Amino acid sequence: MSIQKGIDQKIKVKPAYFQLIHTTAYEGPCRLGSGEQLTPEFDEKIGHAKFKRFKETLKTYSDEIEFLEPELLTWTDEFILREEQFKKLSNDVGKADLFLFDGVFHQFPASEISQRFHVPVGVIGCCASTDGVAGLRNAGLEAYGFIDPEDANRQLKLMRTKIALRNTRVLAILKNDVVSKGVLSTITDLQQLTRDLGIQFTFINAEDLFDALRAITPEQEAAAEQIAKDLIDQAEYSDMTLENIVRSTRFYVVIRALLEHYECNAFTMPCFEVCATRKFNDEFRCTPCLVHTLLKEEGIPSACESDLNALVAMTVLINLTRKAPHMGNTHPYASEIKTDESTPSGLELIPEIEDKRNIVSTWHAVQTRKMKGIDGPLMPYHITPFTQAGWGATIRYDFSRDIGEPITLLRFHPSGKKMLAVKAVIVAGAGKDTVGCSTGLYYQVADSRDMFRKMLDFGHHYTWVYGDYIDDLKELGEVMGVDVVTAYPGEFPYE
Repeated sequence: MSIQKGIDQKIKVKPAYFQLIHTTAYEGPCRLGSGEQLTPEFDEKIGHAKFKRFKETLKTYSDEIEFLEPELLTWTDEFILREEQFKKLSNDVGKADLFLFDGVFHQFPASEISQRFHVPVGVIGCCASTDGVAGLRNAGLEAYGFIDPEDANRQLKLMRTKIALRNTRVLAILKNDVVSKGVLSTITDLQQLTRDLGIQFTFINAEDLFDALRAITPEQEAAAEQIAKDLIDQAEYSDMTLENIVRSTRFYVVIRALLEHYECNAFTMPCFEVCATRKFNDEFRCTPCLVHTLLKEEGIPSACESDLNALVAMTVLINLTRKAPHMGNTHPYASEIKTDESTPSGLELIPEIEDKRNIVSTWHAVQTRKMKGIDGPLMPYHITPFTQAGWGATIRYDFSRDIGEPITLLRFHPSGKKMLAVKAVIVAGAGKDTVGCSTGLYYQVADSRDMFRKMLDFGHHYTWVYGDYIDDLKELGEVMGVDVVTAYPGEFPYE
């Protein structure tokens, strides 16, 4: 059994090219030409040639798109799409996530197919895309328009993220309440979230998790030890004993087995409530931090503190960017004079931020070694305990290595119907040699007060990746039916 990861999900597309066949040779306000160019035979010949080029163009699309067998469909100037043409598509209804159409004056047949099968359709090119899609959307049907094949390729990749969300199954540990007392801004209407985005949930009690940790098999124990040894071998340095690291990798191996058992591909748990049972302190001597890190590196969303807003945002970013995000407590500095009292923060104050305006910090001990690409090389890292007692393995990264790099932060609204996207540039890293959640980074935004006012509607945990993905998120919001609020007025990079 394996975990069906969202990043491995492809969007299945049924492509078809439409050719209009004129029944007789004539000129008029709808067509021009002379001689052979006006015959039905010429229309058929041209249709086959264009269909061949259409199929060649499909080969240039992203490998994130799985094309079903392309079809050449025809209709006539009687303006009827006949049953034999519908039959060419009927076997792929239910298989395809979207039907993709190109051709000449193909808005009419595209509309007929959309209304017959009630499937999402995408229409390429002038002027069928704008005319056909406007008509279909007005009728309440799902339709997308693309300027050209390049635009179609780009937007289909965004739609793949929507498909991945629809196939997300969250394993959530439950203790006391669905809403953790540490994250009151979390999404609470899970049924509405499932209706809107397709994300589903499986809850298990914390006591079941404890039982699974106690019942670890010899094979799981061996796997946990090997993972710990690999972590040590690949690290720049480690401040922990092998035994204490194994306690955390054991937790990871057990969670991964539970994900497989319950056929889930995302994870979260309530840190505060589970911590208060004292089982991690008295019995297991581990924290969930390394679990979150290692799962994200595989492309499996894993969020702290049962924060579903952050988990959904993380799912979006992983699928959109194929990068393993960091998430953490986020707060701006209100005063230009920065002191420990000016803004409560888990990060140490450092000289690099003293003379800079519009500074915001994010900190949590869930950095990953794949923040610059799940498919790329490991980033340099340290292994440091979460606790002063020396247990609770965490991966730590020095974000000062990346001063000047742009980043994109994201969080969903408590309603699940909006997301806040922020563009920033890294100013400094801090806390890499500390314990607890106090490792993170400082970054500069255009207007920290503007960001804070918007955060008051969204909450405090933000997940982020390297790079500028604001425009992609705006378009993705349109595809998903989610409003995108941005907090980046002004020119970038910021002064």
